[in-house]
Amino acid sequence: MKAILLLISLAQGDAVAASPGDTSIMRNEALSGNRAAIVQAAVPSYAKWGRLAMQETAKAYEGASIVDYKYEGRSESGQGLAEEKFRLWLKQDGREFGVRVTITVDTATDRSRGVRLDEIRP
Repeated sequence: MKAILLLISLAQGDAVAASPGDTSIMRNEALSGNRAAIVQAAVPSYAKWGRLAMQETAKAYEGASIVDYKYEGRSESGQGLAEEKFRLWLKQDGREFGVRVTITVDTATDRSRGVRLDEIRP
């Protein structure tokens, strides 16, 4: 859950406050004491697509909690299009299941051309 909140924060360009001893993100230590300074973390290239994947999944599965998230990569599909793929793990009404989200992106404009959600069956 912490990783998902961090990703959302990074995708929105927010600064992230690191706590002492937190090794999950890079940070600058304040010169006096153990206080951590606020740093601007690097935003991954897929962050805006990850945010869109979570938004569309939340709409389609209203009331479900997103408990895990994985970026599966980008593939060029030709004709100026690419696909960004994500796997999200959801929990709803005591059931856990996966959803693969594929976002088709126009590489010339860097805009979404479509979003497909496929529930992953065990």
